[in-house]
Amino acid sequence: MGTLRGSRKIVAAVGAGLWLIGRAARGMARRLVAGDRLAQRQLADSLPLHVWRPLRTLLPLAALAGMIAGIGAARLLALYNAQIPVQSALAETLLRDIVPLLVGLFASGSVSVALSSRLGAMSLNREIDALEALGRDPVGHALGPALVAVLLSVPIHMMLAGLAALVGCALPLRLIANIGWAQWAGFAFSHEAAAAMLTGMAKVLVYALIAFGVGGAVGARRVRSPADIGRRATTAFTAGLLGIFAAAVLWTALA
Repeated sequence: MGTLRGSRKIVAAVGAGLWLIGRAARGMARRLVAGDRLAQRQLADSLPLHVWRPLRTLLPLAALAGMIAGIGAARLLALYNAQIPVQSALAETLLRDIVPLLVGLFASGSVSVALSSRLGAMSLNREIDALEALGRDPVGHALGPALVAVLLSVPIHMMLAGLAALVGCALPLRLIANIGWAQWAGFAFSHEAAAAMLTGMAKVLVYALIAFGVGGAVGARRVRSPADIGRRATTAFTAGLLGIFAAAVLWTALA
């Protein structure tokens, strides 16, 4: 019985997230087509929050993740002379699995928390009720600009984080396995690595939408006190993590 109730809650949460994403996209599209200057200003404010500011933390994390993977591969190469398969698999694994999951986890910690906190504050201050009284769509107003910014962040974050990981991986390969940058770049920027990058970008898109949907669904609940905002942010973060890891496992199993 408990499993059935849990399954119903999961299905309801997924449905709420998808509904919020669709309504936010439709509402933002209508506002942009109508030339709403407020929507343009909101989008301009959302870009630094969801696109540029996270790079200050995301790029060093990606470089460190690349170093960790490079150390393991370099130690393997120091024992076995299998440079071609190891370097090829290393580059593809970084771009297809490791970096997308890292970007997705970062999205869960930033996008979902920011959205749930923002919606909670709006609910507490009665801003949502005021928007409805003015005849405005509160979902399109509150979530539309953030959705566009999150979608724009997907290729930017994946490409820059992937490059940072590849550069970070090159250092231990050089110091431990004596593999130069030119040789590593031949594998890091090959056609196979480019295909892995595209797959990773598709994964990041899915992870970002999961984080967005979770943040919107959790934040849309009624807030009764300021303490509820912090609790909802924690719930959004943990639920986003679970959703992203579940999607990663499912993608890997079906690939």
